[in-house]
Amino acid sequence: MRKNITENNTLKTTEYTPAVVGFAIDETDKKVLLGLRKKVSNNLGKDLYAGIGGKIGDQKNFASETPNEALIREFQEEIGITPTEFKEIGLAAFTWLGKPKWNLITRVYKITKWSGKPTETDVIRPKWFNFDKIPYDNMWKDNKHWIPFVLNETPFKLRFIYDENGEIAEVVDFESIY
Repeated sequence: MRKNITENNTLKTTEYTPAVVGFAIDETDKKVLLGLRKKVSNNLGKDLYAGIGGKIGDQKNFASETPNEALIREFQEEIGITPTEFKEIGLAAFTWLGKPKWNLITRVYKITKWSGKPTETDVIRPKWFNFDKIPYDNMWKDNKHWIPFVLNETPFKLRFIYDENGEIAEVVDFESIY
């Protein structure tokens, strides 16, 4: 019988890099904007579809930015739009037992208004998907667990623990990991 990973005391001291991810939503046409990741840091998710986002304050010139400022900056940098109305929906922590550089604590946003037109950059190729045609098979395995919460504006706090083989070993609902 496999031991429950959350019983491992090392998870209590796991360090996480703070990040944000947002999903632009077209409520009228029931579509979500995802980005095909073309250029990534730490080999994290190349050629997968994902929301738009990145690390908070990881460069000197924006070291003191807030999560909301990071969200706006990431959208501007990665697809050339500026979120103007958005709401934080949840918090997702990603613990990688074999790749601690990949450990992220991510604020998740639903974006309902923005200025500009999504444009491909050297980092992201944006693409709209119908809610019922989200390409979960070409996304991180955890996305199917929490993107429906974003679409329905259901608050959530989840931790996904990935094993050394990149498989989800455990999903934990949590109040706080700090």
